[in-house]
Amino acid sequence: MRDQAAKLRELVQKMSHSSKVDKNRNARVIAVTSGKGGVGKSNITVNLALALARQGQRILVIDVDLGTANIDVLLGCRARYNFSHLLNQAYCIVDIICDGPGEISYISGGSGIQGLADLTEMGLFSVTSQLARLDNLADIILLDTGAGISRNVIHFVTCADEVIVITTPEPTAITDAYAVIKTTVQARPDLPMHLIVNRVVSGEEARVVAAKLNRVSRQFLSLSIPEMGFVLEDASVGAAVRQQQPFYLLYPGTNASRCITEIARTLLNKQSLPEAQGFKGFLYRFMERFCNK
Repeated sequence: MRDQAAKLRELVQKMSHSSKVDKNRNARVIAVTSGKGGVGKSNITVNLALALARQGQRILVIDVDLGTANIDVLLGCRARYNFSHLLNQAYCIVDIICDGPGEISYISGGSGIQGLADLTEMGLFSVTSQLARLDNLADIILLDTGAGISRNVIHFVTCADEVIVITTPEPTAITDAYAVIKTTVQARPDLPMHLIVNRVVSGEEARVVAAKLNRVSRQFLSLSIPEMGFVLEDASVGAAVRQQQPFYLLYPGTNASRCITEIARTLLNKQSLPEAQGFKGFLYRFMERFCNK
């Protein structure tokens, strides 16, 4: 296994180093995560993707929630192919990228990505070469991760360039959000993190929640987490989910949609790290952590 791991890392490292020739084409890889399920993580991911696309960004969403992947449902789409088809090497990357509404793209079925470690050297080179093309196909790649602090979730989170943590005002959601932040910092202290507070009744409530998290984070982790924004409680969100359509498209004038627009603007105003290496960098970090676990 060690010999195979060394080969895997060497191949992806070569791919990562080659990306430095044209760093301007590297996508921002942003993991969207949460401490517990049911806080609206996937819903925010999908609608944020649409808001970013409306502001001229090429957006790709990759569903890497190994437990309850539901990006297809929220988009009202049905993917013909998923990540496992790429691993079988019968399809190329453009075959498994699905067209979603609002000019966004997505890849379904993130569980297959772990199969990278089972490929032969030739197979890995083929697949990573395909995946490296994503930097040329998107400006921002959003990874919809699972919830919680399992090894798989933290693995995906710590391989991204940036992380957005989603919470709600519920005490359990806040506590679990801190657990994610703490575990992430322990695994990769230099990883930039941002906070979105969902389902609040006012901006003031969101600031109170953010202040609570930051107070604990500063005390025990010596870390402050910038608030990227908040999403107001809005009946249109649940109505859109029941219709299997993104609320940003179905109800563009509602409070929730306006909040998402502001979050998208804030995200675009924040510069990605200079050393970020796009999806090729994600692949390198992924294989480093996967082969060493």
